[in-house]
Amino acid sequence: MSIAIVSREPVDVSSYISGQEYYLHTLAKVLPRFNIKVEFLTISQLLRHTVSYDRYDSYHLYYLSLRDVIRLREIVKNSKLVYHVYHVEDVTWSKTHELSWKTFLVSLQFLVDMYLATARSVYLWLRHRAPLAQCLLIEPYYECQCDSFHEYAKIITEKFSGAEREIRLLYIGRFSQYRSPPSALLTIARGVAKRLRKHVKLTIVSKVTSRKKLYKYGNDIVTLYFIDERIGDDERCKLYRESHFFIYLSRGNVAMNPPITLLESVYHGTIPIVSSQVLSDLEVPLELVADSVNEAIKRIIALWSNLERLDEVIRYLKKFFKRFYDVHRFVEAIKRTL
Repeated sequence: MSIAIVSREPVDVSSYISGQEYYLHTLAKVLPRFNIKVEFLTISQLLRHTVSYDRYDSYHLYYLSLRDVIRLREIVKNSKLVYHVYHVEDVTWSKTHELSWKTFLVSLQFLVDMYLATARSVYLWLRHRAPLAQCLLIEPYYECQCDSFHEYAKIITEKFSGAEREIRLLYIGRFSQYRSPPSALLTIARGVAKRLRKHVKLTIVSKVTSRKKLYKYGNDIVTLYFIDERIGDDERCKLYRESHFFIYLSRGNVAMNPPITLLESVYHGTIPIVSSQVLSDLEVPLELVADSVNEAIKRIIALWSNLERLDEVIRYLKKFFKRFYDVHRFVEAIKRTL
């Protein structure tokens, strides 16, 4: 069995940045273990006849244009065309751009065999508006060599009952006015520190400049660490495992659904504080939902001060996030595209 992932430009999944690239990275990393070959091609390579068109069981299309899909449909007769859809709207888009994208997705139902939707909200949108093509919901799969999720409750319990009692907040991701801007993160850290009279360590990881830098600012109340680089898997794992709360206060869709960083945080025992924006794709206890800085402060303080309620939240998260860490669920779903 084999899959060709087709894009307009070469995709370097070994250095993934976005959630979409991570999804492709997972395909390339996991599927060969189950005897499914994965190759990356550009549309120009296919159109130049550099490979046999019947060589692959399915072509997974990554942000190809309508013209590209039409040309591919003309030459691929015996293999399935599967178009990846990671989101249907973005808060940073204009209304014209959003309408154009949605119109494009609907028009594809006459050209592709199926859509691959990574989130429930995307799946339901496509099922309702593009019924002529099959639609599969294949939510992302996440794994880490630390295997933390199997010791999930233990990791959190030890973290929150530590002798030092320093509160550690974490944000990993791109900067955006719509998604946890640094000023909001710092306000949350200061608010928690003052109300609980505990020192708060806030770590922000975001690649901003062309040079690798580590900035540290601090006082007796809050210490801010800003890591201006793309960190490796080992360091990312360490940051998640040592942090108490992961802050994700999105005011609109600005990433792949569901966000990979939320899957990472839960896997490593970091409690996510999220906006209601994610509830269309993730089951999250209401105790973790905050749509403002003040609400985020209150959520963190409430959980820090009530370990019994925290235990209930832990059980809830483990129950509803475990599907994202089930490799067999992911692979069996991908096999349906072949």
